[in-house]
Amino acid sequence: MPVYSSGDKTLDLLLEGGFHQDLLYLVYGNLKIITDILLKLSVGSFKKYGFEKKVVFIDGNNRFNPYRVSKLAASYGLSPSKVLNHILISRAFTFEQMIETMESRLNNLEDSEKIKIVMVSGMTTLWPDFEKNTFEELLKTIAGIKRTIAKSKPLIILTAPLHKNSKTKPTGGTALAHFGSALIIIEDKERYIEYSLIQHP
Repeated sequence: MPVYSSGDKTLDLLLEGGFHQDLLYLVYGNLKIITDILLKLSVGSFKKYGFEKKVVFIDGNNRFNPYRVSKLAASYGLSPSKVLNHILISRAFTFEQMIETMESRLNNLEDSEKIKIVMVSGMTTLWPDFEKNTFEELLKTIAGIKRTIAKSKPLIILTAPLHKNSKTKPTGGTALAHFGSALIIIEDKERYIEYSLIQHP
């Protein structure tokens, strides 16, 4: 199975080489740092494995930066426009849009077997006071996505902010944490970035 570099040597070492395609990761903590890792991972995946498959980026944080992607692509010796054309972006500004995007965006792709990475940025950012039934609906949606693109066994990365009342749990609590195969906390400690691997298969 392909392994994708995070663009950070320390994190790659922690993950035994990087993100493994057949796993589902939950990454939570500092959203700015996490988003940049997602962008580096996206561009790096094309450098290492080519453009045969695409990346899906569902943006609930409104943090996808095409200019940053273009700069990263150029630094890797890749065509910025070609990289951007192979990243399928959907933005969500409400919970309902997030659900609709996750369901329809992937289900409507004619070549779902050509997706190598699915990223959901800020999965619980849009509803800080979510209800249990609302959250269960989201989990069902993600499970449906996994079934839809099971043929390609893509790398799936979900991101969330750290819970305001906890130093170890994401917004979304235990239910969200249990959904990931691997859990990673990323925190900005001012002088350094701290990576904590909470769970890994």
